[in-house]
Amino acid sequence: MQTFALSELARKSGAVRHEAARAPVTITDRNQPRFVLMAIEDYDRLTRRAQDPRRVLDLTALSDADAEAVMAGLDKLILDEDRV
Repeated sequence: MQTFALSELARKSGAVRHEAARAPVTITDRNQPRFVLMAIEDYDRLTRRAQDPRRVLDLTALSDADAEAVMAGLDKLILDEDRV
């Protein structure tokens, strides 16, 4: 997943939109992932599977161990993407 800093959005809006049209883009704030920008088709596909369109996965519904496992897996994916 391509990553852009929040401060880059104004300067690189065309590049961010281009990338988001191809695949979801992570937007970071102070080097922490904060937002995801994606094409509406990707969003629709995700939310069709969810009961509540504002939530794809509710970590609070998981046990602490399962929530930690999910977060660890996401952290690993983010780190692996940064190395590419």
